[in-house]
Amino acid sequence: MTARFSLSLLVLGLLAPVLLATQALAIPAFSRQYKTECTTCHTIFPERNEFGDAFEKNSFVWPKELPATAPPEQAPTPAADSPLVHLAKGADALFNSGLPDPLPLSIMATYRMIYNEDKQPNFDLDGGTGMELFAGGNFHNQVGFWGEYGFGSSSIGDLSVQFRHFYGTPLNIKFGKFKPKLSLWKSNDRSSLSGFGHNSMRVGDNPFRLSGRQSAVELNAVLGSRLFAAAGVTNGSETNKAENKKNYYAHLSARIGGTDFLGQEPEVDLDQDSVWDFLTLTFGTFGYLGSSDFGANDFYRLGLEGELLYQRLKIRLHGTFGEDDDPSGTGGSVKFHFYLGQAQYLIGSDLIPAFRYEYQDIEGTDITQRFIPSISYAYLQNLRMVLEYVHTEAPTGTSKAGTFQVALSF
Repeated sequence: MTARFSLSLLVLGLLAPVLLATQALAIPAFSRQYKTECTTCHTIFPERNEFGDAFEKNSFVWPKELPATAPPEQAPTPAADSPLVHLAKGADALFNSGLPDPLPLSIMATYRMIYNEDKQPNFDLDGGTGMELFAGGNFHNQVGFWGEYGFGSSSIGDLSVQFRHFYGTPLNIKFGKFKPKLSLWKSNDRSSLSGFGHNSMRVGDNPFRLSGRQSAVELNAVLGSRLFAAAGVTNGSETNKAENKKNYYAHLSARIGGTDFLGQEPEVDLDQDSVWDFLTLTFGTFGYLGSSDFGANDFYRLGLEGELLYQRLKIRLHGTFGEDDDPSGTGGSVKFHFYLGQAQYLIGSDLIPAFRYEYQDIEGTDITQRFIPSISYAYLQNLRMVLEYVHTEAPTGTSKAGTFQVALSF
């Protein structure tokens, strides 16, 4: 009982700055730190807008190069024996150390209800609850960090450190366990509930997934302001962890129009309208070379992606192609291709209806299609509700499921 009570006090102590911070104007930790709204970086969380994408690429350093924590204002010098002297020194020491203030922690809690005719009960009020703890920020605008912890699974998610502009160059060096930079969009960068199918797709017994976390070292950089490149080496999947053979990946993306990868908006001619005042085009490509089953299965993945943003309309297109030499230990190679298209429209600042179509073809036999309409509503900037329907046609049959989720982040 004593140990449990001590643990509770420790958790409460860690979360107190998050729950009681008086300078918090919005959520989550970044909103508190930079005194800005959630919509600065998000449409409806967790989907990021162009500025939020630049903030993440910039190692969680504010793109406008503002200091992460402003130095305290100097009051008139107190007497040498005054307690205020020690408080002032403490504030200066905190700023000089580069430690974020307040503590950069955020929590997201979720609750789901699911309707599925093929399961019992059809209407399940206990579709799943979850809670995740996030920590992110930077030290002296030189080192960015990110960490995740899932309370339900009692597991650590992404955990990484990124050295920014290494020795004055545009190069960033990232270490840790994280999802390699492949797609234009992070796995949670969406307004809908269901993840993008290409991220979770597996071929045969190969455990590799595009969005799987891997222990890796990555080099990345914003070149100019509208070109982003990344390349890395990983341990690969857990099944070949004891093997010395490594996996390799690379990513390249470019943006035309809109906010660039440094968070700077283009100049606008106020006297004459142009389509480029409202149009943003982003293109990306990636490649992954790996092996599984202790080198018995060599495989590759190639991807092409594009995103069109015109005023409030956003369209995303994705295609992945690949081949495994022997993913199931039968001696035969397997090829596949996957396509995705999604359109969504932001109504006001708090409503996003969307529709996504996915087509998966593994060796011409395992053909799966998914039709996913959804609507996301931000009741508050930190509280969203999503209603989604997923119609799946697969070799094993057709399934239909509806899900309602409430998510709160603070």
